[in-house]
Amino acid sequence: MDDEFSKIAWLRRRLALPREEGWIGIGDDAAVVAPRPAGGTVLTVDTQVEDVHFRPGFLSWREVGARALITAASDIWAMAATPSAALVSLILPQSFDDASFREVIEGVAWSAESTGARVVGGNLSAGGRFSITTTVIGWTGSRIVTRSGAHAGDGVFVTGTPGSAALGLAFLLRSEPAIPLASDFIDRWRRPPVHGPTTLALLESATAAIDISDGLLQDLGHLCEASEVGAVIRTDRLPTRSGYETCCQALGLDPTMLALAGGEDYELLFTAPPTLCDPLVTQIGEIERGSAVTVVDAAGNPIDVVDADVDHHDSRDAM
Repeated sequence: MDDEFSKIAWLRRRLALPREEGWIGIGDDAAVVAPRPAGGTVLTVDTQVEDVHFRPGFLSWREVGARALITAASDIWAMAATPSAALVSLILPQSFDDASFREVIEGVAWSAESTGARVVGGNLSAGGRFSITTTVIGWTGSRIVTRSGAHAGDGVFVTGTPGSAALGLAFLLRSEPAIPLASDFIDRWRRPPVHGPTTLALLESATAAIDISDGLLQDLGHLCEASEVGAVIRTDRLPTRSGYETCCQALGLDPTMLALAGGEDYELLFTAPPTLCDPLVTQIGEIERGSAVTVVDAAGNPIDVVDADVDHHDSRDAM
């Protein structure tokens, strides 16, 4: 399987589509995706470059492939859409062996099955550095959720436990994976969450939404700017995974600031009526009139979050 055509032949077999009328996948000049009877089409694209967005020593090649598709699909879920198809483009260095190539594709295949985004095509090219570019196509139902629909009085909700992925990356960057419970957080960074039908059901109530890739506070700021509103976040309501505070202390990190500024969670942050009650989400604040995003403690006192302005891309670029 040394040449490009051999790889494509293997890809055609490994990523073969089920026999569905109207779908044409790998093997033709272009893919065909059968149109959905109703609703809109949502598209997103994301690129992961070796030594810029990830370090191979931190991830297996299977995890690189799986992570690439899931992080792209996260943008689709954030708009209350369902991932349906994907295009995957790979740039492979000359030194990239067939076993590693197969591992990347196995990860992509796993994510395709998990997210529902069937791989219908892509591209293979040689280059000096490995990269994977993933385009995901999604279908919407009766409505699309954007960043611009939040209103004063809405609650601010999150899925999962923001900060957990950033803590896992911190363990790897500091070469301290042996601390008790570290593996739980490292695995959380390596394997972003798969948001399925349950999350889409929650978004039926959402007025605005965004996925948390750049950090909770920064992404909330993007949502508030688009909606022309402000927000208040209550730190005592921030959900945490078991052992989170202990692990943060072991690394000398502020658990609250990491939850606010740490990136690459790929959880969903959305606004909805404060009456929403579901065990899968946590209300962490409210939308207010104005434009400021304020953080307060349990007593309602404002917290200075200047030190929380940590761009997680700095750590990714350092990788």
